[in-house]
Amino acid sequence: MSRETIASPSAARLRRPGFSIGLADRFSGSWRSVLVVYLASRLFSTSVLFAVYEVAKLAGATFITPGSDRSFLDFTSSWDADRYRTIALHGYPSTLPTDAAGEVLPNEWAFLPVFPYLCHLLMVATGMDFVVAAPLLATVFGAAAAVVLHRLLVTKVGHTGALWAVLLFCFGPMAFVMSVGYAESLFLLLMFGGLLAMQRRNYPLVAVAGIVASFVRPGALALALALGIHLIVRWHTERERPEARPSAVSGGHASAATAAAATTGAARRPAADARTRRIAGIGTAPPALSLAARSSVRRAWAGLREFVVGGRMPPRELTTIVVAGLAMAAAGLAWPVVAHVVTGQSDAYLETEMAWWVDYVGRPVFVPLTPWFLLAGRWLGIGGIVLVLAIIASFTFWVTRRSTLRLGHEVVAFTAGFFAYLVAVFLPQQSLFRLLMPLSPLLGTPAISSRPWVRRSMLLGGAALQPVAVVFVFLFTAP
Repeated sequence: MSRETIASPSAARLRRPGFSIGLADRFSGSWRSVLVVYLASRLFSTSVLFAVYEVAKLAGATFITPGSDRSFLDFTSSWDADRYRTIALHGYPSTLPTDAAGEVLPNEWAFLPVFPYLCHLLMVATGMDFVVAAPLLATVFGAAAAVVLHRLLVTKVGHTGALWAVLLFCFGPMAFVMSVGYAESLFLLLMFGGLLAMQRRNYPLVAVAGIVASFVRPGALALALALGIHLIVRWHTERERPEARPSAVSGGHASAATAAAATTGAARRPAADARTRRIAGIGTAPPALSLAARSSVRRAWAGLREFVVGGRMPPRELTTIVVAGLAMAAAGLAWPVVAHVVTGQSDAYLETEMAWWVDYVGRPVFVPLTPWFLLAGRWLGIGGIVLVLAIIASFTFWVTRRSTLRLGHEVVAFTAGFFAYLVAVFLPQQSLFRLLMPLSPLLGTPAISSRPWVRRSMLLGGAALQPVAVVFVFLFTAP
């Protein structure tokens, strides 16, 4: 049986193991099974949130966000959602708030505008309060993200593997954020949708997803990186396509042309070699590195020209990919510029983001690729540095495994790029667990979905940890 046959949804149903998802038997191969899973997970997460809220009120716990103890809906609209509410109602401050020493305080510029403005539009259109509109939008976007995640994986690992990935995604420890007024659901929908469009080579849609996501949450640059890797992979895999080679009919003419070119090249080679050996101050010493570099450049240029002009990728398609990548890169870097223009302070966004670092590492000078090591070294010493290196090595090992590579180069490139973004600029705090959710496509790897004990343990463990996460990273601290 071919790999394509195994990966198909129909074959996956034939190969479904004994312990599987009962609902999949009824809705196998359709988006309805995904929505059933998502609905069940929202009932579970909402029940967990409500139980924690009620127990906290009975126990007299302190609710950090002002007013979040008034009602359950206020509770689900606390922390970051409270910042989104301020943006939806009042917009962004034109002057950064500062303390007595003139240091920038945490403020709304750290939160991007698409989600709160969508909440504002829904509030205006329906008369809803923010505490209703924000969780409602988050829940709807989460449903769409689950469906798109399934479609992203189903062609690679089959229906059962994709559905298990959705199950682990929806019942994971941090899945409750898809039921509160956070922008994660929308960001996940756009990232998964961009990857699916990339798989289907719908590059304008990739650009739309990446540009919008750049104003939902930081990290959308990983999609632009994945598109660049996608272009490189297409170049290397399609340049040997049989249809791009000379046909047998024109073989005689091609051979004659090749021979003539070889003869001409041989005649010109001595003069060219003599020219390349003339280096200022060295005379005619053989410049091996120069010759190798020129040869590599010529081969690369010839390969690129043959790839584009020779019909292996239409110039229009190449242009679309390049423009899409550049547009997403520009959008991903635009928000600091917007903050600068509105506030008049060139480092407004950077200072705002680093205002959240004060309680952990003070106010250091920002240097890319150092935040994880800075925090680990501050709190754990040399052992923390070793721990960070071990985490990076473990992730690298996981994404380069054969079973992970089955998910496709788009998924692997995106998840690797997003993890690199977190290591490069994010100070790991309690929010890190929530920010890892865009790596969810990795849950589809056969190393998980094809091993019943692994997937069961992860499903039960994720569901069991969700109440713990709600208590420790939503009730007492910001997730």
